[in-house]
Amino acid sequence: MHILDTGPIFKFLATDSVPQLIAALGNHAIHVPEAVEYEIMDTPTRRPQFARAAELWPRLPERFKITLPDTPTEELRQLCQSILRLGFDEMYKQTRDRGENMAILHAVALARRGEHVIVVCDEEEGTAKIRRESNALKMQQTFGRHTPGGRIQHANTLTLLRWAIEANAFDSHEAFLKKYQAMANLDEALPKDVKATGLTGRPPWPPLD
Repeated sequence: MHILDTGPIFKFLATDSVPQLIAALGNHAIHVPEAVEYEIMDTPTRRPQFARAAELWPRLPERFKITLPDTPTEELRQLCQSILRLGFDEMYKQTRDRGENMAILHAVALARRGEHVIVVCDEEEGTAKIRRESNALKMQQTFGRHTPGGRIQHANTLTLLRWAIEANAFDSHEAFLKKYQAMANLDEALPKDVKATGLTGRPPWPPLD
């Protein structure tokens, strides 16, 4: 399953790239914490370049989006304290990084129950937390803790774009370049030069006949 932070969702929805996002996820549902869903609708009120995302999110068919409740269960409270070194209520009051933090907490909880969770996050600090928790889970499993089979994997917008290319979700190389430039122009999360991403060669594009 895939849990997405707000940034990657903005990249695809704000550029009318919903088919490419769904293809990248293998036609599986987008899982988001309630905090991320709130950010999708709220952030565009201050950052109008993301307004299209707020328009499209409610229209996305229900089979393609699953909202993870942020109700502070005892498990989430304990994870928040051990992973973020913050009480849950204190963390949740802080709007900065709230969606990212909830994505990580949900991922750890699900992976401990045996799920293979891919967390899609562009932020450097969030990426470091995801990788740290992935390694921690592997170590804990060697001591027989948690349900076997659970994994935490990190991905980002560039990963999703690679998967979309591999799924033939872009009509042409030129169509991809146009979408990429639109995404890169939204903020500073992606390299402005697409050649720096490794996404223009073969692979990920199929070989020429």
